[in-house]
Amino acid sequence: MRLTTKIITGIILSIFLLSLLHIIGYSFTDRKNYRRKYPNNSIQIPQTEQQTGINIAPYRVIAFETEQSDTANQFHYSFTDSANGLFIQPATNAAAENTLFVPETLYDYLSIQTTNDTLTIKINLDELGEKYGFKKAGNRKPVPGHLYGEPISGVNLYLHTSNVNVINTLNEMHTHISHIETDSIKIYAAGELHIDSCIARVIEPVVKPDYRKVTVKNSVAQVLILDLDRMKNWNINNCEIAERHITGSRRNHEISVTGNGHETIVWQPKNENAELHLKFKGNAAQITYETQSVSD
Repeated sequence: MRLTTKIITGIILSIFLLSLLHIIGYSFTDRKNYRRKYPNNSIQIPQTEQQTGINIAPYRVIAFETEQSDTANQFHYSFTDSANGLFIQPATNAAAENTLFVPETLYDYLSIQTTNDTLTIKINLDELGEKYGFKKAGNRKPVPGHLYGEPISGVNLYLHTSNVNVINTLNEMHTHISHIETDSIKIYAAGELHIDSCIARVIEPVVKPDYRKVTVKNSVAQVLILDLDRMKNWNINNCEIAERHITGSRRNHEISVTGNGHETIVWQPKNENAELHLKFKGNAAQITYETQSVSD
């Protein structure tokens, strides 16, 4: 056997043995630490008809955050229930305008902070976990290197405003914006983002990178701004968009264009290697294509 063949065979055997040892080692670990997908271990916020209102009228930006003493983030909380989420929509009556409504049972675990024109709503995960979670019930101490997953359901936040400048960093919480007519819809979400039946001069959806979903449908906008680096799954459906401003850094960015009226696409690459591929669907379309240099 030649020396090169021996070296290659040795490398393959080494990889096989390392993989086998990893599988054997994992079989002896306490896999109950990875339980965030099990519904019987989730935090359930009781659903009641009682809602507590918070006045947001003086503020331009509304931010939602969490706080916990576990700086290593071993207790990983997520707001995964698709039936719940942050709902941004017009008020049904004048008394509810410019008001944030939260479940009365959740209000005790909130801290409210103001900085200039920003109102920050923080959910205390330590207290929430002690009240409804498994930390207290199991009296479990975290094991170094292990992550403990805990989904939280039952959290419905209703934000009645026409000034949509919102930062929602609640992990995996769905954000729904509907029937808003305003100058600008600027939203950051750490979960799925849905914009439906809105009218705005500018719509700018931004999501936590890599695996979040963005849907914009039945809406009208002069400008739609999309950063494709921050979206893995996105859909623009039945919308009237005059200008679509697209940016990204990768080679495989692709968008579909339908033949509905006239649309201007402005491509703003983040580097010299970035590429945007256009796919045309439906009727013939008149497209104005503009590009800006990386240095612009």
